[in-house]
Amino acid sequence: MMTTRPLADRLASPNMSPLRRAFTLIELLVVIAIIAVLIGLLLPAVQKVRAAAARTRCTSHLKQIALAAHNYHDVNERFPPGAQTGLRPSSLFVELLPYIEQTPLYQQWDFAAPANNYSGTAPRAGTVIAIYVCPAQTLTHGGSSFAVTTYGGNGGTVAFPPARATVDGMFHTTGALSEPRANQTGVRMLDVSDGTSNTLFFGERVIGDPALDSYLNAPAGVITPAPGPDIQPSASYAMWGALPGPNAAGGLLSAEVVIGYRHGTVWTPPPPPLPGFPPEPPPPVDGVALKALWWRRLGAYGSFHTGGVMTARADGSVSFLRDSTTSQVLIGLSTRNGNEVIPSE
Repeated sequence: MMTTRPLADRLASPNMSPLRRAFTLIELLVVIAIIAVLIGLLLPAVQKVRAAAARTRCTSHLKQIALAAHNYHDVNERFPPGAQTGLRPSSLFVELLPYIEQTPLYQQWDFAAPANNYSGTAPRAGTVIAIYVCPAQTLTHGGSSFAVTTYGGNGGTVAFPPARATVDGMFHTTGALSEPRANQTGVRMLDVSDGTSNTLFFGERVIGDPALDSYLNAPAGVITPAPGPDIQPSASYAMWGALPGPNAAGGLLSAEVVIGYRHGTVWTPPPPPLPGFPPEPPPPVDGVALKALWWRRLGAYGSFHTGGVMTARADGSVSFLRDSTTSQVLIGLSTRNGNEVIPSE
């Protein structure tokens, strides 16, 4: 007599595939939503960690640069020039090379024929130097064919062009062709009567300004001629191996504008004419006013850190200077012998 196995036994038989239950659409959407929330929670944390790491490395870079300037002073009894003029043209960050473990590059630097430093397939001025670049700025060349630095020396109240410099900071032009006076020399420690802890030494800058550079696209004749050095792409002033000439001091920072200053207007050509009408001429640009804006922008402190910039003081310490720092305080910190009273931050 044949017996019939219960249904439960047959379903549990090893010869039969077990039933599998798939995710429903709602369950899948819930899982996706949970993953999205977790990613949303993790991203800010990752960004904060990266920002903190960038500030730490930037602090280290500024400490090394400040120490290099002090070691230069120990050897030469003066701090390096902001830009050296005359028969041996040089610049601040070139002079610091032997003191940041870049002696071979410094020994190869051609002071007699400076053009050789910018020529060839691997120009000396194209060497990217890690401690000259803040890790918060991924830019290494800034649109220029040569390597740049995101740091600048304190040029005082006004730094550029040299003819209008106040020469009250830590760096300025020196040598036979220096401005505003010939034969200026570098700053000595004894010259810092305001106190080294109350005087800026180095700071950060943001390379490039698209709004300002847009004026380079204006046709010839639109910008009226103005005295002073010719304007160039803003990133070209940030080369650590600055080209000899008046623009070599473009790497110095100043207190002319507030921290984080950017140019506010953009040059745009006139709209295309309607059919049958002649094209409208571009409106003229006041070259004097444009150059004044250009020069102030070049000296602006700025960074990609949230809320301010990293700065080194003349005593070698590194501190964070907030965007909210007033112009009065910035001027006081930028002068070495102005006798200003700096309020506590």
